[in-house]
Amino acid sequence: MTRLSFTLNNRDVTVEADPFAPLSETLRLSLGLTGTKSGCDAGDCGACTVSLDGAQVCACLIASGQVEGRAIRTIESDDPLTKRLQAAFLAHGAAQCGICTPGMIMAAADLLKRELRPTRQNVEDALGGVLCRCTGYTKIIEAVLAAAHGITPAAVAKAGAAVGARIARADGAAKVAGTDLFGADSAPADALWMRVLRSPHASASFELGDLEGFRVANGLAAILTAKDVPGENSFGIFPTTKDQPVFADGFVRFRGEAVLGLVGERNAVERLDFAAVPITWTVKPALIGVSSALAEGAPAIHEAIADNVLTRGFLEKGDVEAGHAAGSVTIERQFQTAFVEHAYIEPEAGYAMRLGDRIEVVASTQAPYMDLEDVARVLGIRQDQVRIRPTACGGGFGGKLDVSVQPLLAVAAWTLNRPVRMVYSRMESMASTTKRHPASITAKASADASGAITAFEMMGDFNTGAYASWGPTVANRVPVHATGPYRTPHVRNRTRAVFTNETPSGAFRGFGVPQAAIAQESLYDDLAEALGIDRWEFRRRNAIGKGDETATGQVLTASAGLPDCLDALKPDWDAALLRVAEHNQAHVRRKRGVGIACMWYGCGNTSMSNPSTMRVSLKPDGSLTFFNGAVDIGQGSTTVLLQICADALGLPTAAFGMVVGDTDLTADAGKTSASRQTFVSGKAAFLAGQDLRAKILAQANAGPAATLALSGSVLTISDGEAS
Repeated sequence: MTRLSFTLNNRDVTVEADPFAPLSETLRLSLGLTGTKSGCDAGDCGACTVSLDGAQVCACLIASGQVEGRAIRTIESDDPLTKRLQAAFLAHGAAQCGICTPGMIMAAADLLKRELRPTRQNVEDALGGVLCRCTGYTKIIEAVLAAAHGITPAAVAKAGAAVGARIARADGAAKVAGTDLFGADSAPADALWMRVLRSPHASASFELGDLEGFRVANGLAAILTAKDVPGENSFGIFPTTKDQPVFADGFVRFRGEAVLGLVGERNAVERLDFAAVPITWTVKPALIGVSSALAEGAPAIHEAIADNVLTRGFLEKGDVEAGHAAGSVTIERQFQTAFVEHAYIEPEAGYAMRLGDRIEVVASTQAPYMDLEDVARVLGIRQDQVRIRPTACGGGFGGKLDVSVQPLLAVAAWTLNRPVRMVYSRMESMASTTKRHPASITAKASADASGAITAFEMMGDFNTGAYASWGPTVANRVPVHATGPYRTPHVRNRTRAVFTNETPSGAFRGFGVPQAAIAQESLYDDLAEALGIDRWEFRRRNAIGKGDETATGQVLTASAGLPDCLDALKPDWDAALLRVAEHNQAHVRRKRGVGIACMWYGCGNTSMSNPSTMRVSLKPDGSLTFFNGAVDIGQGSTTVLLQICADALGLPTAAFGMVVGDTDLTADAGKTSASRQTFVSGKAAFLAGQDLRAKILAQANAGPAATLALSGSVLTISDGEAS
């Protein structure tokens, strides 16, 4: 450790720090400035961007010893330019999950100090080192340009008119200020640190040596194994598929599986040499890819499932053979897709602490009540003994629907009766957490001479990896959606979720539907070409509309917007075709193309109930609180649900306090996935607001048209001339 002195946000500071530690670590852990976020520790994401001597740098790439005598500015600065950018980001809705926002603002400030009137290209170049996974950057760029040319403040919604108003995000101020707390941003001061030893092999048995001797020699508080799990050593999504162990018990099924939890003071844990841990491996043949797992004689990855098929999906409508026979053209193709990493900027992180006979877990998650169920299971305690407090979630996209750090931390904190924290490295996150399912699809489609689809069928194998995760959902959702949003009279779709010795596959925006859409849209391009029909025209002729029937027999009586969408797109499509044709005529070596594709996706849970519960309270002191269990992962549900509830009650959004996600204080609003929160929890928020309004009006014997006003502890009900 070395004493370092430098200027930080216009004040002189001195800190004891490891001179070789990244500046981001010193800022966050030694100085408590967690507005500088950590996403990769490799200079790739830019979340840790700060100003060093007036120029933007990635703090994770700067050794702390290099800042001696220099000037650092972070998002916590009172710099007027930084404040102006924060206001612009808030007004333009430029912060979604918020994990990249401090870095974006610091990079933008660097630009605006050099360019008073930047162009859009200047802004894009300046922000190029900071990645955002939530947005398309449009609002971010608009916010930076607004900070340079003049900010239009966000609107303030009036009572009864919040829905549809462009107000600032309800949780936006903390995001732009860098004060929103993500999984790695806080923990009790006395928390121990935890690292996990993970399997280097895809399939292997193992024996543990003298762990106690290793623990003592390295000054650790504990080395946790499968034997230390007090309840069931398994977790998972569905009650019948909780097949993944907290710690592997003598056998591993994928490279990256958790084997040991090493807990101690931070310095002791971080200097561990994992190669010296006494563990002996016996490597087994690994089943890589679904064809390997489905091959005759392949060993069972799980004893209870001899053929390695976790689940099957099936949907049939009409007579597929007759449909193909009725077609003028039939095309059959095979398709392969690969694993896809979510690459959210925030790696998994959090802490847990035992409070008597209760456990509290604070972590980044998309599904607090699902976390609660699994934590109770692995600890062998009642669910009312578990509290989950979600942190801000730095991106999820489905990847944080499965638990990650939660059961590991819970077992450690429960066993040691000490707070324990954990932060995944980027490598650990990518090695051990779920991915998009790779798919092997054979699909066949037919159309008649007019271009009308007559039949579609597919067989898809989806690689669910070593454990079930969301495999059943993917296998069952894909057949429903595999025809795409088109009228298809004859359908037969079959799927299998297949175990392999690979990283578990889970939820990832679409639950398998994007993989199926690749196959179906490619076939429809081929059909259009074979029939000599424009690709837009082929889709427009077959687009499912209001009153049409889906492959499941559901009649879309309310709305179906694809025909209108395609009609609106037609001028741009024609213009793009013309541009491409002109370019290709003039260029021999480099050609261009234009594509069109359509996709649909069901909102909410697949083939199961879809509940949500919301609560709003008004206390005698005038405090109005919206208790909202829906976790916001950047999509804006905290704001949208507040708007809906406020209008239903008849008071402005500014009158509300909010509690979000805490399982001790909020009811189960269901997981944040499948685009369901605005639709499902929005209805619950509306009903909660309406219910409180009805109770208030009944107390005052006021009519339904009465207006409410809240000032301090005084609630005024105005009904016509009476109030």
